[in-house]
Amino acid sequence: MQDRSIDNALLALRKQIIRGDGEGLEHVEALLTLRGIPMPRVYPAKCPTTARKGSMALMLLEALRSGPKARPELVTYVEARRPEVPADRLYWRTDAALAKLHRRGLVRREGRVWVIHRQDTV
Repeated sequence: MQDRSIDNALLALRKQIIRGDGEGLEHVEALLTLRGIPMPRVYPAKCPTTARKGSMALMLLEALRSGPKARPELVTYVEARRPEVPADRLYWRTDAALAKLHRRGLVRREGRVWVIHRQDTV
């Protein structure tokens, strides 16, 4: 086994311990110190309700394919597919995703409803 594989395994174990119960951390850090490996900062784990990149946009475009919808209808649509997301956060996540889609020119607002923006080419 290569030294860097051992180093990476120890660093991964350290991260897992810090994010978990914290038991055995001093032993892993002692091994890393003996090996001369710098210990980087460990960031908190991502929120389990975080969607994968682009999944919110895909859900909204899928919802809008069946016709124009108001924001509350879109929130209800997303809520049915992402029950693990707290209801108070869904509205703002939907709003942010719609704003991104609007900036990219994929959707537009017509009064109170959102529609897919179709660019007709001649």
